[in-house]
Amino acid sequence: MLGSELRKDSPESLEPVRQAMLAVLGENGAASNPQLTHRLKHMHDAHALWFARAEMVAVLSQLHGEAVAVDRVMSLTPVFEGLLPKSLMEPSRPRR
Repeated sequence: MLGSELRKDSPESLEPVRQAMLAVLGENGAASNPQLTHRLKHMHDAHALWFARAEMVAVLSQLHGEAVAVDRVMSLTPVFEGLLPKSLMEPSRPRR
């Protein structure tokens, strides 16, 4: 029953995340994948935005190389704080 409910965060809480993601994607990333740009603008919850980071890495890797892409997408982690459980965010931190 709980799995069938649509998660929806407030637009006010998602807008800074959305803007940060679009900024990291940049004009070139948006031009190379307009579908991703559209989805980022219309996703209704932080979880969906969080998981869209993988597609962002793929797009940015084509433009800038994998190391730069991963770095840029990892820089988004702080904007998700308070919107996602820490257990979901922990694996994204560098391992030593």
